[in-house]
Amino acid sequence: MTLLARFVRTSGHPDRVYVRRSNGSEVWWSFPSYGDGLPHDLVHLVVERAFGVRNGFWGRVDSGVDPARVNAVANRTGGRDKYAGFGDDLSELYLAEALANLSWPIGELSSQDRLNLAVAECAKHQIDLPANVTADSLGMVREELEALRARWRALGEKGTLELTMNG
Repeated sequence: MTLLARFVRTSGHPDRVYVRRSNGSEVWWSFPSYGDGLPHDLVHLVVERAFGVRNGFWGRVDSGVDPARVNAVANRTGGRDKYAGFGDDLSELYLAEALANLSWPIGELSSQDRLNLAVAECAKHQIDLPANVTADSLGMVREELEALRARWRALGEKGTLELTMNG
């Protein structure tokens, strides 16, 4: 089965995502609106799917992690290990975060610039950048994100984008 994520935009209220995991269970959470900008968790889904990151943010959601619960605990406890609810080995989560944070909305950055950013961020966390992360593949992801951004804007004040990810 496949994970299904429905990103819901509602003007004047926090945006939400409703998820049906590959095992059929469901979870949802809300997040501050990014306006016409894509939700960060949507960007995560796109990059994790594109680069085969299986144990990043969305792989953990699919395996049963409830991000709203993890964030609530993190906000209460603080400290270096505040995100322990995501698991022990966070290397793929760090990889996913590095890929999701490549300044996608900034049009002046080239695909090579984004690759350089990814290399530097992965080195900082002492994780390997997958071989399939290339300037060309980053360019294709940028095109997909631009198309999704246009669809998100077209929703206007209210609407839903659905994306899937194979488990």
